[in-house]
Amino acid sequence: MFEGLKNMAGMASLMKDLPKMQQRMEEVKNSLSELRVEATSVGNQVRVVASGAMEILQVDVDSSATDDIGPLVRDTVNTALEMARNEAQRRLAEAAAEMGLPMPPGGLSLPGGM
Repeated sequence: MFEGLKNMAGMASLMKDLPKMQQRMEEVKNSLSELRVEATSVGNQVRVVASGAMEILQVDVDSSATDDIGPLVRDTVNTALEMARNEAQRRLAEAAAEMGLPMPPGGLSLPGGM
Protein backbone atom coordinates (compact mmCIF):
# COMPACT_ATOMS: atom_id res chain seq x y z
CA MET A 1 0.00 0.00 0.00
CA PHE A 2 2.74 2.46 0.96
CA GLU A 3 4.65 1.59 -2.22
CA GLY A 4 1.59 2.58 -4.27
CA LEU A 5 1.36 5.91 -2.46
CA LYS A 6 5.06 6.48 -2.98
CA ASN A 7 4.68 5.82 -6.71
CA MET A 8 1.68 8.20 -6.89
CA ALA A 9 3.70 10.92 -5.15
CA GLY A 10 6.53 10.41 -7.61
CA MET A 11 4.11 10.67 -10.53
CA ALA A 12 2.59 13.85 -9.07
CA SER A 13 6.06 15.35 -8.78
CA LEU A 14 6.80 14.48 -12.41
CA MET A 15 3.51 16.04 -13.54
CA LYS A 16 4.30 19.21 -11.58
CA ASP A 17 7.70 19.43 -13.27
CA LEU A 18 6.36 18.56 -16.74
CA PRO A 19 6.37 22.15 -18.11
CA LYS A 20 9.98 22.58 -16.95
CA MET A 21 10.97 19.24 -18.51
CA GLN A 22 9.22 20.12 -21.78
CA GLN A 23 11.03 23.46 -21.89
CA ARG A 24 14.40 21.78 -21.28
CA MET A 25 13.79 19.18 -24.00
CA GLU A 26 12.81 21.96 -26.42
CA GLU A 27 16.10 23.71 -25.60
CA VAL A 28 17.99 20.49 -26.33
CA LYS A 29 16.07 20.00 -29.58
CA ASN A 30 16.96 23.54 -30.67
CA SER A 31 20.60 23.01 -29.77
CA LEU A 32 20.64 19.85 -31.90
CA SER A 33 19.39 21.74 -34.95
CA GLU A 34 22.31 24.14 -34.43
CA LEU A 35 24.86 21.33 -33.89
CA ARG A 36 27.34 20.89 -36.72
CA VAL A 37 29.71 17.95 -37.15
CA GLU A 38 32.26 17.49 -39.91
CA ALA A 39 33.69 14.28 -41.31
CA THR A 40 36.40 13.89 -43.91
CA SER A 41 37.39 10.86 -45.93
CA VAL A 42 40.75 9.21 -45.87
CA GLY A 43 42.94 11.44 -48.02
CA ASN A 44 40.60 14.40 -47.41
CA GLN A 45 38.98 14.01 -50.83
CA VAL A 46 35.46 14.28 -49.39
CA ARG A 47 34.19 16.54 -46.59
CA VAL A 48 30.66 16.30 -45.19
CA VAL A 49 28.92 18.58 -42.69
CA ALA A 50 25.84 17.24 -40.89
CA SER A 51 23.50 18.74 -38.31
CA GLY A 52 22.23 17.27 -35.07
CA ALA A 53 18.86 17.01 -36.83
CA MET A 54 20.46 14.33 -39.05
CA GLU A 55 20.56 16.55 -42.13
CA ILE A 56 23.47 16.70 -44.54
CA LEU A 57 24.25 20.40 -44.87
CA GLN A 58 27.29 20.35 -47.11
CA VAL A 59 29.28 17.92 -49.23
CA ASP A 60 32.61 19.00 -50.70
CA VAL A 61 34.52 16.83 -53.15
CA ASP A 62 38.12 17.63 -54.05
CA SER A 63 38.26 18.32 -57.79
CA SER A 64 41.50 16.37 -58.03
CA ALA A 65 39.85 13.17 -56.75
CA THR A 66 40.53 10.40 -59.23
CA ASP A 67 39.26 7.44 -57.23
CA ASP A 68 35.76 6.03 -57.51
CA ILE A 69 34.28 8.80 -55.40
CA GLY A 70 30.91 7.15 -54.67
CA PRO A 71 32.11 4.90 -51.83
CA LEU A 72 34.11 7.77 -50.31
CA VAL A 73 31.04 10.02 -50.29
CA ARG A 74 28.83 7.27 -48.85
CA ASP A 75 31.30 6.38 -46.10
CA THR A 76 31.97 10.00 -45.19
CA VAL A 77 28.23 10.80 -45.03
CA ASN A 78 27.67 7.79 -42.79
CA THR A 79 30.53 8.87 -40.53
CA ALA A 80 29.11 12.41 -40.25
CA LEU A 81 25.64 11.06 -39.40
CA GLU A 82 27.09 8.71 -36.80
CA MET A 83 28.98 11.60 -35.22
CA ALA A 84 25.79 13.68 -35.12
CA ARG A 85 23.80 10.76 -33.64
CA ASN A 86 26.39 10.17 -30.92
CA GLU A 87 26.47 13.85 -29.94
CA ALA A 88 22.66 14.05 -29.96
CA GLN A 89 22.45 10.98 -27.71
CA ARG A 90 25.02 12.50 -25.35
CA ARG A 91 23.13 15.80 -25.12
CA LEU A 92 19.78 14.11 -24.57
CA ALA A 93 21.21 11.83 -21.89
CA GLU A 94 22.76 14.84 -20.19
CA ALA A 95 19.44 16.71 -20.22
CA ALA A 96 17.58 13.66 -18.88
CA ALA A 97 20.12 13.27 -16.09
CA GLU A 98 19.75 16.96 -15.17
CA MET A 99 16.01 16.37 -14.75
CA GLY A 100 16.52 13.14 -12.81
CA LEU A 101 14.97 11.02 -15.54
CA PRO A 102 16.31 7.56 -16.26
CA MET A 103 17.44 6.86 -19.80
CA PRO A 104 15.82 3.84 -21.43
CA PRO A 105 18.16 0.95 -22.24
CA GLY A 106 19.84 1.69 -25.54
CA GLY A 107 19.20 5.43 -25.25
CA LEU A 108 16.46 7.41 -26.94
CA SER A 109 15.09 6.87 -30.41
CA LEU A 110 16.07 9.80 -32.59
CA PRO A 111 15.48 10.68 -36.25
CA GLY A 112 17.60 8.80 -38.73
CA GLY A 113 17.28 5.38 -37.08
CA MET A 114 18.84 6.34 -33.79
